[in-house]
Amino acid sequence: MTFVDANVLLEVILRRARATVCEDFLNSDEDKAISTLTLDLVMYFVERDKLPWEPVKAFLGSFVWLPIVDADAQWAFARFNGKDFEDAFQVACAVRENCSRLVTLDEPLSKKYSNDMAVVLLR
Repeated sequence: MTFVDANVLLEVILRRARATVCEDFLNSDEDKAISTLTLDLVMYFVERDKLPWEPVKAFLGSFVWLPIVDADAQWAFARFNGKDFEDAFQVACAVRENCSRLVTLDEPLSKKYSNDMAVVLLR
């Protein structure tokens, strides 16, 4: 299963510059997962930008939802080194759930955690 970073979903939902690249990846047949933290992050932006939430809920429903647990927080604290705890939290979830890879738009994340799991940087 492939873990999808929140920034990939936000790119599509908010119609940002790399939305098409992200949509092309998301349209593949492989199983994809997101964390419950991603649900929260996405819905924050939906509410902030006053977007219709029903289509976003349907979109989010196409992913497997993985829980964030106490062990993920401990893993993240041990590895984030004072920079971008949210990234560490997401990677922790993906590692614990034995996802085969993590797909992101975040180059620093792709470099920082490439020794912990396979990370694919969409361009």
